[in-house]
Amino acid sequence: MVKSRIDKKKSSASVKLLSIEATNDHLSCSDKYLHPVVTSKAMLQTMYARKRDTYIYKKIHPADQEKAEADGWIVHREGSNTVRMKRLKSHDKLLEDQAWCLFYRMRYPEINGDNFYIRYERIDGTIGEKQIDVFAKDDETVIVTECKSREIRGRRTLQKDLAETDSLQKLIANAIRKHYGQDFNPKIIWLYITNNIIWSEPDLERANAINVRIITENEMQYFDSFIKHMGPAGRFQFLAEFLQGQDIPGLSNIKLPATRGTLGGQKFYSFLTTPRQLLKIAFVNHQALNHPDGRPAYQRMISSSRISEIGEFIKGGGYFPTNLLINFTEECRFELISNKENSDPNIKFGWLYLPNKYKSAWIIDGQHRLYGYSHLEGELWDQNVAVIAFEKLDTKTEAELFVTINHKQKKVEQSVIISLKSDLKWGSEDPKERLSALSSRLVKTLNSDPTSPFFQRFSMQGVASKENQSLTLPEVVKGLIVSGLLGRQVHKAFATGPLNGPVDEKTIDRARRILNSYFSQIRDSHTQRWDAGRSSYISTNPGIRAHLTLLMDIIKYCELKQEFDAQLEDEENLLKCVLRFVKPVMGFIKNASDAEIYENFSRKFGEGGVREYIDNLCEIIHAEFSDFGSDDFLRRLAKKSDERIKQTHQDVIKLSQEILDYVFKVLKDHYGTSEEKSGEKTYWEKGIENPKIKEEAYKRQLEETPEKRRAKEAYLNILDLMNIIRQKNNWLLFENVFNIPLPGEKGKAYYLDWMKIFNEIRRIPAHSSSSRGYDEKDYEFMKHIKYEFYHRLNNVLGIQDED
Repeated sequence: MVKSRIDKKKSSASVKLLSIEATNDHLSCSDKYLHPVVTSKAMLQTMYARKRDTYIYKKIHPADQEKAEADGWIVHREGSNTVRMKRLKSHDKLLEDQAWCLFYRMRYPEINGDNFYIRYERIDGTIGEKQIDVFAKDDETVIVTECKSREIRGRRTLQKDLAETDSLQKLIANAIRKHYGQDFNPKIIWLYITNNIIWSEPDLERANAINVRIITENEMQYFDSFIKHMGPAGRFQFLAEFLQGQDIPGLSNIKLPATRGTLGGQKFYSFLTTPRQLLKIAFVNHQALNHPDGRPAYQRMISSSRISEIGEFIKGGGYFPTNLLINFTEECRFELISNKENSDPNIKFGWLYLPNKYKSAWIIDGQHRLYGYSHLEGELWDQNVAVIAFEKLDTKTEAELFVTINHKQKKVEQSVIISLKSDLKWGSEDPKERLSALSSRLVKTLNSDPTSPFFQRFSMQGVASKENQSLTLPEVVKGLIVSGLLGRQVHKAFATGPLNGPVDEKTIDRARRILNSYFSQIRDSHTQRWDAGRSSYISTNPGIRAHLTLLMDIIKYCELKQEFDAQLEDEENLLKCVLRFVKPVMGFIKNASDAEIYENFSRKFGEGGVREYIDNLCEIIHAEFSDFGSDDFLRRLAKKSDERIKQTHQDVIKLSQEILDYVFKVLKDHYGTSEEKSGEKTYWEKGIENPKIKEEAYKRQLEETPEKRRAKEAYLNILDLMNIIRQKNNWLLFENVFNIPLPGEKGKAYYLDWMKIFNEIRRIPAHSSSSRGYDEKDYEFMKHIKYEFYHRLNNVLGIQDED
């Protein structure tokens, strides 16, 4: 018995040892380093259909439906014996699947399957495993992707994740080469794709130090739109973004017959090449993916309809006799043909060697003609296309050439022109141009800064805007210029502002940090309102412009109170002073009701709207610091009491009519307008049960002279309407709009007391006298009811609230 147990232990130990050896033997087989990798087109297509869906699904027995619904599942389809349920994917799963689908649409031939991992061997011979979110591979590149997400946008440290990536990069690279064979030496792109994460500057530095490239939701939105338009050829644009300047092995030593000459003093080459060759080195500098430290971003987003039309045209035998216009970013190798006829000093014939680096040929004109081949295959990629290529054009000339070519063909978007000023007018001695360039460069920097509250908040030309992308480049640039924060023009000279540094580059750094800190405080006061964009009236064009002017007013106030020169102050002291005085505004944004936010900040259009927004911000601060505000503001504030009385009067009259119109619209829609035996209309007969209400209305109608007489419903008062609304057969028709609780009201079946108060206020304009008028309480009541009524009415009618 004892011997048997010993034998069993030996046997178990042997099995364990064999298992370890088997695992190591397993690793010697290349297909076990990476698992699972999917290469089947049919399987990839099936996975794509599943991953692009925002829901996950499961089948259950009908008896389990109630429990599933309690866990957040909803019915998708009911069968005879089973119920198919669905639930939205989690935010992190959605991001992983979005990334996977991106590489699928690029037509990567090998992409990871579910529960993918890479098994690697450490220096001491032990084996480790690393789960990888997304893996994609073609003949020349490998993409290794980590996806990180938050449900609500906010800060998250990625220090530990980056440290792990750093420690495993070499081991994972070795595993990839062992899997595919030592002759395979791919360019590995290490990606972190993040969503709703505010990157810290130390983490950005850590990622850069270990060559991890970052794709935030900003770039993801661009690549997603671009690849959907472009199809497989868009992969080269993607790779160009991350492999700029690196060699493309398949393009080494390709030479083409060409001519070399000059146009406008610029060297150019004229030659024929093929889309197969050109697409790999081409890059289109779209506005939608602008980098503030890069070249001017001038191209409009590619139109998918034009791409399709051009593709069909090419398939039908069509061709373009016009040249593509490009700019080679490096000096080209050109070998002259030695013969007697190659003596013209202006034109030379020879062999041009194509550059073999990613992102070395920038498309200035003809992006649609080139990418028209993107959805085509086979021999069509080997057709000739005519090219004129400049060599090493400077950034200003390249962008100006684009505008020269395109401004008569199709109007260039204002946002494109404004954006280009940051590059074309940078360093200008003209104060107006210098200020415009500074403002444009700063806004572009804020939009692309993942640490900024403005990150991805600007709409991008050619890309469908998200709900919260309510800001536009021209408006915020205008706000900066008007505010004077970055300086102003005084006669023909440039006078610096409080955010300026010693040189323009330092100005961008200083202004970025100060504005990020200021607006981060505004955002953190109520993140939902900030993130909602247009619908919450805080992060809007008028709102940001107003805050920029307010920031300047506060800085002036600080200088007056504390006698310091803001421009000479370090950022910390400047912000400390500013944030003390802006604190009431942050408190208002945090604690105000939706009605108060709506009243103060909604519907502020044009320059007058911005001024009104600024005054409302200043009034909030003035309530706590009575000496705050310019002389102009204080004069406008004194007039505001009279304006409020006028506004309240107009609101009462308008709301009375709106209530009447809506009540009878509903009654007519529900009961109809046919005539009853009594001679009355059905909506009047059935919609109003109280005979006294009808009799009183009829009497008032008869008192009116015939020429002024209106329909009977026009003679009902607010209390009459309240009783009609409250009728049992009517209540469900009106509850969603009229059931408005007053502050502090709870536990009532009908919240209609507001109509009694409104009726009393409504009587004031009809019976005004020197002893009776609107007061502040009436104004605040009307502000609350106006918001609640119209907000509910718009929801019922399916109308979006006005901005």
